[in-house]
Amino acid sequence: MKKLLYVMVVMLFAAAPALAAIQEGNGELGVDVGSTQMDSDTGFDSGTSLAVRGGYFFNPAWELEGQMASSSSNTDVAGTSVDGTFRTYMVNGVYNFKTPKAIVPYVLAGVGLADAQVDANGLSTSDNATAFQVGGGSRFYFGKEKRAAIRVDISMIQQQFDTTINNTNISAGFTWRLGK
Repeated sequence: MKKLLYVMVVMLFAAAPALAAIQEGNGELGVDVGSTQMDSDTGFDSGTSLAVRGGYFFNPAWELEGQMASSSSNTDVAGTSVDGTFRTYMVNGVYNFKTPKAIVPYVLAGVGLADAQVDANGLSTSDNATAFQVGGGSRFYFGKEKRAAIRVDISMIQQQFDTTINNTNISAGFTWRLGK
């Protein structure tokens, strides 16, 4: 978790000089923090999530985005503390709706890899599976040139382990435009 936070801070400062308004061929970097409501089949309730995102705009409407997210949670089973770490590595297609103002709503769909690790009493197990994501949200641009935005979204991530797991994630963060 500390490594992910370190990567997000480095990306923030590295991206600052290259900020630009959205155009065809621009990029985007962002960081999010949120809450993941775990599927009841996992035995965990909810966990804090951190994510980093990077994207490329083919035009103002369509973006291809890579996303890496990590959620952590713990629970007690018969007096034993159980810690879970859940990571997703997603490739998302994002459709941005055209609006006349600085608020840009979007929908996204993606596919990727889910990785789960559970630790209890010095024992550890992990598994990975295919993951699918659908979601939506909005970007709220600010500043004179609208180069930065607050991003809020909600998404459902379905993971195909031995059983199908559906987690819901609500997050908010900052996004910076890269390019021209």
